[in-house]
Amino acid sequence: MIFEFKMEKLLRLKIREKEQAEVSYAASVDRFEELAQTLFQLLKQRERIEEHSSHQFRQKVVINELQQTQRFLLSLSQRIADLHERVLHARREMNEAQQWLVEKTTDVKKLEKLKEKREEVHKEHIRLYEMKESDEVAVRRYINV
Repeated sequence: MIFEFKMEKLLRLKIREKEQAEVSYAASVDRFEELAQTLFQLLKQRERIEEHSSHQFRQKVVINELQQTQRFLLSLSQRIADLHERVLHARREMNEAQQWLVEKTTDVKKLEKLKEKREEVHKEHIRLYEMKESDEVAVRRYINV
């Protein structure tokens, strides 16, 4: 008797869903890391420009140059704020993808565990059947002797 798991199709479907969740999660992590790295670079750039700006205040600088630096800082701050929102959104998406992956992994593990248990029950039935058969053969031999 060959063991046949009645929910094999469901298990394969859940495994495919889990694989899709893994791909989705990896993509969301990559996207988050890319945006976070860009944000980090912009923050470093703003810090350097602010240091340069404070240095300009101490020296005699043309007002036009100072205004240009301040406008650039304002523009950079706006880009940082926008990127920060995108980073937060990417983090939320990454967390959702991670949650989906955890759910799919749990589904697969449950079905695999159920399959293992049913396979063990099947093996036990076969073992009992074989014992019964061998007992019957032994009884027949004893009777025929």
